[in-house]
Amino acid sequence: MQRPLSPVFGLRPRLTLTLILAFCMVFCAVGAPALAAERLGVVVLHDKNEPPDRHVGDVIRMLRNVGFDVLTPEMPWSKKRGFDATYQQALLEIGLAVEELRLGGATQVALVGHGLGANAALGYAASRGGVFAIAALAPSHDPERHREVFLPDVRKARTLLNTNGGQAKSLFIDIAQDRDYDLSTTAEVYLSFNDPDGMAVMPRSCASLKTPVPLLWIVGVGDPLCHLGRSYAYSKAPSHPESSYEEVEADHQGTPRKAARRVAEWLRGLHLPESGK
Repeated sequence: MQRPLSPVFGLRPRLTLTLILAFCMVFCAVGAPALAAERLGVVVLHDKNEPPDRHVGDVIRMLRNVGFDVLTPEMPWSKKRGFDATYQQALLEIGLAVEELRLGGATQVALVGHGLGANAALGYAASRGGVFAIAALAPSHDPERHREVFLPDVRKARTLLNTNGGQAKSLFIDIAQDRDYDLSTTAEVYLSFNDPDGMAVMPRSCASLKTPVPLLWIVGVGDPLCHLGRSYAYSKAPSHPESSYEEVEADHQGTPRKAARRVAEWLRGLHLPESGK
């Protein structure tokens, strides 16, 4: 006498049980890791005197297109904010963006910066750690190279800091792409960015990285800093097998657009460590 069919899909009980077990095995093997998949978040930091998406728009779009979570905070040096916070406070703001990505599910966070944004990305990684990778695009703002230009206003800022607390705005000299201009800000803020012996010195930041971090350094051949080469700052960072120093056919402003695909592919090719390791 033939056994009755199972009410599930009209199959025999033993076959039904076999299919259910097989389904469970597939779910455990495929579904579970997907729930715990590693996710990379990226903080993109814009250049001096620019809005958050100026010149880095292609980079932002490319990173999002490949599936990364991306944040683009407006930093104190934007055109709108006009250096309204110190370099140290800017690093705190980067930390808030990093934490926001982690709370959103990112298991690792990389920093991508253009110009002064690249400078701050290096400064953050050197002082805070916990950064998965850094892409520095046309890195700039190098007060130690312009020591003689900045020193008179550095002394002025120190005097103001000692006499009135340095909170009132004043005019100081700053440099963007090897051209000087008048910057209106407080003595405290000016010193934090332009002191030749301060935190915003890229060679010191690279040398201060506590552990090897994948570092992609891309500079345009038409950028004023290109002639300094890899020895200026890049080679001072701890060596990592996935780090790379590269040049592209672009000026300072055009470097991010030219490098957008390379940045996305480089980050996508990096091995994400498992959470907690």
